[in-house]
Amino acid sequence: MIAQLGHVWKVEKSTERMTSFAGLPLLTELAHRSKLIRELDAVPGIWERQGKYGTSDYVMSLALTLIAGGESLEDTRLLREDGGLQGWLWKDLPAPNSLGDFLRRHGHRTISRLGRVNARQVRRLLARQRHRYLTLDIDSSLVEADKREAQKTYKGFDGYNPLLAWLDEPNVFLSGVFRPGNSSPQSHLRSLVGQCRRLLAQGVKLRLRSDSAGYNTSVMSYCAKHGIEFSITADLDAAVMASIEAIPDEKWQLVVRGEENFLLAETVHVIGSKSRHERLPAFRLIATKKLSGQLELFKNPIKHRAIIAELPETMSALEVLEHHNDRGRMEKAIDELKDGFGLDHLPCGQLMANAAFLQVCLIAYNLVQTFKSVALPKGWEKLEIKNLRFRLLCRAAKLVSHAGYLVTKLRDFAFFGVFEQARWAVLAPELAGACG
Repeated sequence: MIAQLGHVWKVEKSTERMTSFAGLPLLTELAHRSKLIRELDAVPGIWERQGKYGTSDYVMSLALTLIAGGESLEDTRLLREDGGLQGWLWKDLPAPNSLGDFLRRHGHRTISRLGRVNARQVRRLLARQRHRYLTLDIDSSLVEADKREAQKTYKGFDGYNPLLAWLDEPNVFLSGVFRPGNSSPQSHLRSLVGQCRRLLAQGVKLRLRSDSAGYNTSVMSYCAKHGIEFSITADLDAAVMASIEAIPDEKWQLVVRGEENFLLAETVHVIGSKSRHERLPAFRLIATKKLSGQLELFKNPIKHRAIIAELPETMSALEVLEHHNDRGRMEKAIDELKDGFGLDHLPCGQLMANAAFLQVCLIAYNLVQTFKSVALPKGWEKLEIKNLRFRLLCRAAKLVSHAGYLVTKLRDFAFFGVFEQARWAVLAPELAGACG
C-alpha cells in the first residue's frame, strides 16, 4: 500500500552535488567522441563578437534540454542551475535570453552550416552500419504557432510547414528546410533531394519515397539522371486513370490482408513533359482499387490509388506497394521530433530563428539515435525518447570526486547494467576511431 506522508513530510534545500540528469553525460561524451562539439565550434559566421560561449555551448545546452524533456528556452535554466552537472560538465551555460539572441543571429548561410554538421554526424553513423542501400523519405509537417511571421496553413491555422528528409534504415533526419506555413507542397522538394544526394558519401545507393508532392517531372527526371530509385504517389489525373483503365481485367489480382482486401495490378506509364527536350522513360505504375467504406450517391464506389516507381524488376508489384507503404514509419519519426524533441514548441517570432531551432532539433534527435546504435543493447533502438528518459537519462545521482576520478553514485536500479555498459561504449577507443 502507498503510504500517506501527511505532516511528517518536509522539504529542505541541500548543497550536496546532486543531479536529476545522470544520463546526460553519456550523450555529452558521445558528442565529444563523435567530434560534434568540435565541428559546432568550427561553424563560422554567427558571431557579432566572440564571447565566453562557443557555438557548441548554445547548441548543446538547447539540445540537451530538449533531450531531457524541456520544451522552451526557459527550460534550459534547469540544466544551467543543476547543482550536480554545473561545475562538472560545464562551469556555466548561456541564459535563456542569450539562447534566443543566438537563434536570431542566424541567416541562410549559418543555418546551412549547422545542417552540414548534422549531415556529417549522420555519415559517421552510416559508416558504422554499412547499409546496402538507403531509403530516403521526404515529407512535410505542419507546426501550429502564434508567431509574428507565421503564415496561414492549408488547414486554416497559423504556423509553419517544414520539409524533412529522413533515412529509414538508421532512423535519422539527414536534412530539413523550414518553410512558411503557406508554402506549396512541392516547394523546395527537388532541391532537397539534390542536397541529400550531395550530403551523403559518393556511391551510396538511394531509394526515394514521396507522397504526391514528388509527382512532377523535375523530381523524377533528377532521380533518373542520378540513378536514384523511387516510388512516388501518383496524381490520379486523366493520363494516369487512362493507364489504369487500360489494364485488362485478368491482370488484376486480389490481395487479402485480414479485414482489408483490394485489387492490385501493374502497368507502365509515361509522364507528360512540358518541354520537348525533356523526355522521361516509361516508369512502372502500381495501381490498386477497392470499395470505399460507404456507398454514396453520385460518387464512384471504387477508390483508386497509384504509385509511380523506378525500382528493380525483381520487386513484385506487391513488394513495391509494401515498400511504399512503409513511408508510415516517417510519420512516427516526425511525431517523435515534434512531441519528443520540441519542434512543436517554436521559441521565436522570426522565421530564420525558428529555422535554426529546427537544425538544433535534428541534431538532438540524431545524437539520441546514434547513442542507441553505439551504446545500448539490442531492442533499445525502438524506444521513444520518453522511455529513454524514464529508464536511463533522467536518473537522480550524487556526484563526488575521489582519487582523481569523478564518480556518479546511483542507487542500484533495474537498468544499472545498461547504464554502465553505455558508459564503457561511449568511452571505447574504437568509437573515437570510427568517428574520425
